Amino acid sequence: MNPVSTFAIWRLTWPTILSNMAFMLTGLIFLKIAGGMGLDEAAAVTTGQRLFFILFAVMMGLSSGTTALVGRYWGAENKIMAGRIAALSVLVFLVDGLLLSWVSIPFLDPLVGIFNLTPAAHEMAVDFVFYTVLYAPPMLIVLIFSMAFRATGDSTTPLWAALMGAVLGVYLGMAYTYGWHGLKAAGLSGLAIGNGVGSIITVIIFIALWLLGMLSFKPVNPIPDFVRNGRDLVKIGTPAAFEQIFFQGGLLVFLVFLASYGNAAFATYGIGLSILGLMIVIAFSFSISSATLVSQYLGAGDHQGAYNAGWRTMRTCVYIMILGGILMSSFAEEIARFMISDPEVVALLIPFTYIISCSLPLMGIEFSMAGALRGAGDTRYPMVVTVISIALNRILIPFILVKIGADVIWLYATSLLDFGLKSGLNMRRFRNKTWLKDHQPNSQHSSK
Repeated sequence: MNPVSTFAIWRLTWPTILSNMAFMLTGLIFLKIAGGMGLDEAAAVTTGQRLFFILFAVMMGLSSGTTALVGRYWGAENKIMAGRIAALSVLVFLVDGLLLSWVSIPFLDPLVGIFNLTPAAHEMAVDFVFYTVLYAPPMLIVLIFSMAFRATGDSTTPLWAALMGAVLGVYLGMAYTYGWHGLKAAGLSGLAIGNGVGSIITVIIFIALWLLGMLSFKPVNPIPDFVRNGRDLVKIGTPAAFEQIFFQGGLLVFLVFLASYGNAAFATYGIGLSILGLMIVIAFSFSISSATLVSQYLGAGDHQGAYNAGWRTMRTCVYIMILGGILMSSFAEEIARFMISDPEVVALLIPFTYIISCSLPLMGIEFSMAGALRGAGDTRYPMVVTVISIALNRILIPFILVKIGADVIWLYATSLLDFGLKSGLNMRRFRNKTWLKDHQPNSQHSSK
């Protein structure tokens, strides 16, 4: 393979950024619609989206196996095995989605109860989450479909899938909510129903195009070597999925600590995360590109090319994070006053924005280096790093800070420790090239 260029990295990354933004924009539009109905409705949608995001993050981690294996076989120019792994991944995520719906629906009431909503908001949130989980299978198929195509270097097809899903989801969500086109008005739950129906239509269209050979590569019968290939997917993806479970759990514990400082401190953190959301989308998109490029170069047997691709992707991401940090810190006060008028929150949000700005380059390193390791199939190490960092920087240190009565700004500053530790350890692992020891696809896998 030719040496990777910054242009090639951007060509792979910008459609992924837009795809992730389309996903975020759908959530914001739903929240805006719910907010127009009332505070209880807004709280219900916020709760539903938070629970779904945890599910989505876990499944995104599990999809690391698809990225690593499809990209590796594609780099080795074994399109048959790449198509077989992609088809198997779709099948596995379909089963996962069905099992998830079956297992979780009976426990929706206690899950929503964690958020201590008002009775009216609680009831609406349970209904909203019910329909979200009910339509989880097609949503997860869209996810794995997109990851498989990105692993081949085709990030444009997932972009079209994301845009189609977003447009259909928003329009149908409003149609089911307000009773357009003769549909029975479903109220708040209509947003989840419409989004689910939009996902089903998107899946049908793109899988039809895939089967007809109209996309960049075709699916292949997933049955041969089903057990072996499935074991490889699970072996690579499970640590990344567990990493997300621990991360989301640690964040919830951190929020409990933060809530003890009052509504202003809690609201400040929520607004800060919203501001950070755009940069997270960019960093996450670079992590996918890093995983894709590393897996392809390893599949082609080019170890140095894999290392260079991961390193160059990281540097490109960090440059953007530095620019974003400079802009955010330069307009910290203006951003704070734009987001909220409460003087107490503004006073906290300005220094928190400075902390976020300083964290961005570290976040860029962490995301891109962890992505490179996952692309090599080394998902266990980033998992261990995340577990250690969350336990230390999101649970133990905040607990101590709360006990000694430290100012809330010190809790916000744990973000620097979190990103600093993870970026340093993941970069060290990548530079040591330990991940090169186990990268070859199983040579005995059938390609017929």
